[in-house]
Amino acid sequence: MSPFFYHSAAWLREQVGSDPKRGTAMLVASVSVPVLTAFMVRTYRRRSLLRQRKEYVAEMECQMRSKEQEVASRISEERAKEITSLSFTELQSKLQKGELSCIEVLYAFQRVAFTENVQLNFIVQPVLEAEDMARRLDSLDAEARKKLPLFGIPISVKENYNMRGYKSTVGVSKFISKTCSETSGIVQALVDAGAVPFIRTNIAQTMMSLAAHNPIYGQTRNPLDLARSPGGSSAGEGAAVGSGSSIIGLGSDIGGSIRVPAVWCGVTALKPSTDRFSACFMNRIGCGQTLVRGVPGLVGRDVAALVEFSKVLCSDFQYNNDTAVPRTYFNSKEYLSTKPLTIGYLYYWPIVEATESAKNAVTRVVRKLSSQGHKVVEWELPQFDCIPHKLLRDIFFADGGTSIFQLLENDEVSYTIKRLLSKLGWVDWFKYYLAYTVGWLLPSWLTKKHLVGIVGVENVNKWFQLTDTVEKYKQMWVQDWRDKGIDVLITPAVPVPAEFIDQEEGCMSGLGSYSYLLNMVNFPAGVVPVGKISPEEEVDDFKYYPDHNQVHKCLKKSIKGSTGLPLSVQCVALPYREEMCLRVMNLISKLQ
Repeated sequence: MSPFFYHSAAWLREQVGSDPKRGTAMLVASVSVPVLTAFMVRTYRRRSLLRQRKEYVAEMECQMRSKEQEVASRISEERAKEITSLSFTELQSKLQKGELSCIEVLYAFQRVAFTENVQLNFIVQPVLEAEDMARRLDSLDAEARKKLPLFGIPISVKENYNMRGYKSTVGVSKFISKTCSETSGIVQALVDAGAVPFIRTNIAQTMMSLAAHNPIYGQTRNPLDLARSPGGSSAGEGAAVGSGSSIIGLGSDIGGSIRVPAVWCGVTALKPSTDRFSACFMNRIGCGQTLVRGVPGLVGRDVAALVEFSKVLCSDFQYNNDTAVPRTYFNSKEYLSTKPLTIGYLYYWPIVEATESAKNAVTRVVRKLSSQGHKVVEWELPQFDCIPHKLLRDIFFADGGTSIFQLLENDEVSYTIKRLLSKLGWVDWFKYYLAYTVGWLLPSWLTKKHLVGIVGVENVNKWFQLTDTVEKYKQMWVQDWRDKGIDVLITPAVPVPAEFIDQEEGCMSGLGSYSYLLNMVNFPAGVVPVGKISPEEEVDDFKYYPDHNQVHKCLKKSIKGSTGLPLSVQCVALPYREEMCLRVMNLISKLQ
């Protein structure tokens, strides 16, 4: 027995003597006082966070009302819609020629955004300096304007990008007290090129789900169906661009967080390779692991917008702001090339089936590209000893969820991640025990591997082994593409239409099965709309979509009422070949 416990026991015997009642009372007190103290401290901290959150939200709402009233008096609703309906190329041309002023364009997008936000809730805060930026740009002469490729283009910015004087909370209350002292490198690069950030957009709490809710800013809704989610975690960007409130914006992606909102809101998007765009001063949850890193990306109205912004972000505008980014300039020769390509296509990504309409969209696109002289070949995922999805869980939850619990300590937890946190909160031996017993009683390999995958990495040696395994998997992808001569892959980006907002079910993790492997292998990927779901396709989707396990049963609910919702395909290229990806996206957009 340790000296501490020995002396404590001796002291307790001395105090109690022969009186059992006194002994019982002292024992109860010795246990209850620490427990009660811990409870009171926890309650105080929770109330303090709640009070802080309420004050912050009230301040943001006040800013919104003030700016909304101001903008409404500066431009009519009709004029605002006329300007915001322009394509990116038209808007860029009119601004450069002086046919539209920067301040009028800004007012137009602000007015439409504030109007749409009433129902959709995608704005967390207006950028208060936007007017000063626009007026400064209007004061420039013609020569100075030509040097700014994004002259006067308003952009929306996901809330996790640091902007000096603003807060980057990622939906976590403890970050409300922290004000950013620096502006992220990518935002500054776009501002230097003439862009005008005008709104900051909503986000999924911790960015660890494909949902659109957090306790600070609330629920964002899909502009095409208010009962559905716009996807996440770049939820506000999908809703802003999809509603016509923004022509292009900055999102981030670690497992589909740009591509899923783009698909569900019917717009385009680009997830680049790691370090192609600057991630300097971008708030990234889980950045302690570097095997799969969150990357900045673009959500735009059309492919032309993605191309022009990619040119800026692969130029000295970015490299002068972040010297850590490799100087990989935009390859215009590859983007403009007319050389016939070898295009692979893939319908199924384990572990979730895609709808018939999503598969048919891929088939139509591939046939049209084939008719233009490109070679098309069916491709299958490389066979690998380890299950790739388990590798991802081992990476994301290498610490068993410790970092997430620390972030959310004393905070309100969004319904979208409660199910995940409940599993992460179990002790490791119980996760193993439950996984294998459930695996035998209910032969669902998904359930078993999911629970085992969130135990965490046991030690440093296991982490080294995991790193080596992931690197081998990446090399296998690259080698397989080279052996088969594949330039680009066409595949669904999401297995089902936009899911309904359901606080009981939360967000289904299976939604990311068509996107997050690409983050692990570091292949760039973009999405482009290719039509809408027809009534006949909805019937077939519901008829043929499997329901043999709980995941598919939940996903199948999204098919009901999906007529008219957008269909998109995902374009994938080899690492650091974003220009190739954009080239094929542009080809596909012209097929419509």
